[in-house]
Amino acid sequence: MKVMKNRLKLIKRFEKEKTPQEERFKLKNLFVEKHLSKWIWGIGLVVGLSLVFLLSSPKEAALFINKAGMIILITLFVSISSLYLFKFWPKFLLFKPLSLLGILIISTVIIGGIITVLPQVSNYFIPLAFLSILVSLLFVPALSIMVTLLLAILFSISTQSLEILPVLAVGGMVGAYSASFVHQRTDLTKSGLYVGLANVLVILAVSLLANYSVSEIIPLTLWGMGSGLFSSILATVVLPYLETYFGVITDIKLLELSNFNSPLLNRLTLEAPGTHHHTIMVASLAEAGAEAIGANYLLTRVGAYYHDVGKIIRPHFFFENAGLSKNNHHDRVRPNISSIIVTSHVKDGVELAQENRLPQAIIDIIREHHGTGLIAYFYREALLKGNKRDKESIEEENFRYPGPKPQTKESAIVMLADSAEAAFRFAPRKTLKSIEAQVNKVIDNKLKDGQLDECNLTLREISRVRDAFTRTLIGIVHTRGRYPEEMLVRKL
Repeated sequence: MKVMKNRLKLIKRFEKEKTPQEERFKLKNLFVEKHLSKWIWGIGLVVGLSLVFLLSSPKEAALFINKAGMIILITLFVSISSLYLFKFWPKFLLFKPLSLLGILIISTVIIGGIITVLPQVSNYFIPLAFLSILVSLLFVPALSIMVTLLLAILFSISTQSLEILPVLAVGGMVGAYSASFVHQRTDLTKSGLYVGLANVLVILAVSLLANYSVSEIIPLTLWGMGSGLFSSILATVVLPYLETYFGVITDIKLLELSNFNSPLLNRLTLEAPGTHHHTIMVASLAEAGAEAIGANYLLTRVGAYYHDVGKIIRPHFFFENAGLSKNNHHDRVRPNISSIIVTSHVKDGVELAQENRLPQAIIDIIREHHGTGLIAYFYREALLKGNKRDKESIEEENFRYPGPKPQTKESAIVMLADSAEAAFRFAPRKTLKSIEAQVNKVIDNKLKDGQLDECNLTLREISRVRDAFTRTLIGIVHTRGRYPEEMLVRKL
């Protein structure tokens, strides 16, 4: 149930772009100049759908009046879809999401049009569930159901076959719903199977209503089952390319990135083992915090795995990788140089993530997880080691991370988890009260420093994150009783 609630939320899936400002929906706002690109998209979609449906229509519907009626219906349906986007999903009114949605719709209609003109293939084989599965995965299930229903009506009218309407509509809705539970690529096959079974039941019902014979029903049900499986196969083949070229973040992609055998995480494990252990701890804290406020916990956990990946470049300059060695590499350089080296791990992490084509949302977490925070240790070192003239020239800004500050809840939670874990690791005492005090101090310092000013975390959510961190850290602290030496001797 928790997974379903998170899948139904409108979460950040696409590469970070300038999101339209929230404004009250009014029809007159559709005609302003900034929506010109949306009008072009809508007109292009109408033209594309009209060409495909008119070319694939039967000869009986070749009259001009029939073509005009089809074009009017397509225009009406595209207009309805556009209005729904403006009203309920304004975050998808960007170039990449609109382009992706248009490509998926046109591709599905082309495949369906080819099937309708082949006399040896039943119209029940139209893979409309291919569209519903992908739109549900890449956008939201509600949008998938709406688009599926509209296309089911258009296919039914275009083929002059009313009996395929319930089959396409029900199969598409089952595909949209089952895709909400897909977390591995192999799960797409299950979705196709569910769609196929739904098609079989609806075809059976429609055939019985039409008084078809058993010899007619069996091949039709096979076409329906084949449609579901064909849809899942198409979705499995196409999905990786859509994720890559459109920068889409799906749960499937995130789970694949969480594999510690992936190139970057494997390097982190081998070259910076201390940082690797640190990221696991941070990921546990961040995931607990994200779950507590209903944020995207999977994105938060995977982002935490990669947030310090830049430390691969110079692992020995970070305390967690020092091990038992007494050598401190920072003793050999000035505090301002140490500050530059430490802050560079953010830039290095972003470059490594881009080279490995990580999703933009993960790159944003890497870039934002320190915000513009102060590296207090080296700033104090510079003040202590410098003479009076040097102290006057030391500027605090030179010892801060370049930013930006966290822009999303997920980035903010990773920032807080990173600092909370570091405070916990170096704390001399680990009691209930000391852990609570540490977590409170970390979060209060971030608030006072203004690091949470640009994300949309509320004070109530911050309080819940605070409690989640405390519970998780308390769970880590435990004791283990030892056997008395006398008992061991007796057993021997």
